[in-house]
Amino acid sequence: MKKLFIIVGVSMLMWACGGSDGKKEQPKTFQEVEEEFASTLTASDTTQVFQIATQVMDSLKSGNVEWAVGNFFEMSDEGVPSPLGDEARERMLNRFKKFPVVDYEMDYYSFSTPELNDLKYRTFFRERDSSGNAPAISLMFNPVKKDDKWFLCIKEASQPAKDAKNAIDPRQIVE
Repeated sequence: MKKLFIIVGVSMLMWACGGSDGKKEQPKTFQEVEEEFASTLTASDTTQVFQIATQVMDSLKSGNVEWAVGNFFEMSDEGVPSPLGDEARERMLNRFKKFPVVDYEMDYYSFSTPELNDLKYRTFFRERDSSGNAPAISLMFNPVKKDDKWFLCIKEASQPAKDAKNAIDPRQIVE
């Protein structure tokens, strides 16, 4: 009788922990999440991101670095875009003092998820020579959409980018 009670108890416990009718929802792949997000984007989204980025890049080019860096964001630990912290702000100000933006061009952009996107610029810190060449460095943004508003976050080296070694494999499971 004692064995029967234990078997019934364990069975009930397993049933209770099993959740809904035995069907488990399959996690989505990164490719599925990308396709879902892409279906929500409009031309207005792209326009908004490019307007914000162009204002910031033109400001850097004209020497108004303080204003431009003041419009850079980073993701908080809670997953909310917030203005750069003091250390990150100082690092960006120093970068543009050492390597001022004399000219720039967009390298590429890609939208993947509300929190993970690519917007890459090539910034030239000297005038181009007669061949059109000049020393340049990349500036990578992570445009983030939160509550229907876009924020120009700085892409951290640890974040995947489509043109980087740490690009996300579309088959990777994300949920």
